[in-house]
Amino acid sequence: MGLGDRGKRRVKADDSLNVKELFKSTETPAEPPTERVEKKMGRPKGEPVKPKTFALPLELNQRLRRFAFEHECKEVDVVRAALEAYLVAHEE
Repeated sequence: MGLGDRGKRRVKADDSLNVKELFKSTETPAEPPTERVEKKMGRPKGEPVKPKTFALPLELNQRLRRFAFEHECKEVDVVRAALEAYLVAHEE
């Protein structure tokens, strides 16, 4: 919500404040998308699923939710990809 026309006129009357400064955009310009190779997340279609239930510490859960939101994917897809990468790295 802004001041509206009446409020803007009142601010213009006061020389100490600059109307343009008060109503400038606070959003930062969007950064150009960086090129990165993304592994397709999610379960391959047609494979059977074994449901798992587990609890995460609060801080880890918040980081997971933030990451999934920022990358526009599901939390379960992030966990699945991370678990797959961990198991591949430690299987030998």
